[in-house]
Amino acid sequence: MAEDKGKTDKKDLTPIERNNLQSDLKRFGYLLPTNEDEVEEFDKIFGKTQVIFPEHLKKPKFLTESKQSFSQPAKPVVAKKHSKETISKKKISKAKGNNDYFKKLVLAAHIAKELHEEPTFGHVKFVKVYFLCDKACQMNLSSSYSKYAAGPLDPKQMYTFDAEFKRKRWFTVTKTKFGYRYAADENILDHEVWYGRYFQNQLTEISRVIDLLRRESSDFCEIVATIFFVWKDFLSKHKLVNNASLMEDFYNWDESKRRFKEIELEKAINWMNENGITPAN
Repeated sequence: MAEDKGKTDKKDLTPIERNNLQSDLKRFGYLLPTNEDEVEEFDKIFGKTQVIFPEHLKKPKFLTESKQSFSQPAKPVVAKKHSKETISKKKISKAKGNNDYFKKLVLAAHIAKELHEEPTFGHVKFVKVYFLCDKACQMNLSSSYSKYAAGPLDPKQMYTFDAEFKRKRWFTVTKTKFGYRYAADENILDHEVWYGRYFQNQLTEISRVIDLLRRESSDFCEIVATIFFVWKDFLSKHKLVNNASLMEDFYNWDESKRRFKEIELEKAINWMNENGITPAN
């Protein structure tokens, strides 16, 4: 029995056992978190405490083994001076989207917290205020906006926000005959520490955009967001930008846009110029 003391079982771990071990190492602070949810959980447990762990656990052997034996989170690609490897634009875009996911959710939560008590706040206004915060503040988040009847929209993103709000208990989301309504839930303030970290350079400008639109109607927000999208598209194609060209493309956007009068569009364009809510390029 004495000869067996101190020996370890050298039997190889199964893929499931390796994944479980990797998760445990992250949970207890032996490995750094690799995505936003893990960062959030890590901060809850350790806060600003510096975690010190044994040298032999800093880089376990199984993490460097072939991906054929088990799956592991993708490691960031570091460009080497003489490397011949290239990364496709598609992969870069996908990586950016993954990194932006929680950041976008936090911005959405801040907008909802600021505006959910306004009687005009529902899905349409929510989407348009978010779009204008993203674009007018030049954050260039990885949202994929397309043309929909009510203006620029990333539909998958909107429903993801609603689902995450419910899951994290930041807001309750209720569909009524008047549209979607948001109400504060028990964890409504949980996102604020992340909001301060992610958007420390845009705090003032985001607040300004939200306040400018706070009491505006959903229709006004729809007009402004649609014109902004058209305007930005004109600039990217080096097309002439004036009131007439913006209004023409606005009406060509969708048949439903015909319900707005020209005077409403002129008012919105003047408002955008006066308040600097215009695309930079």
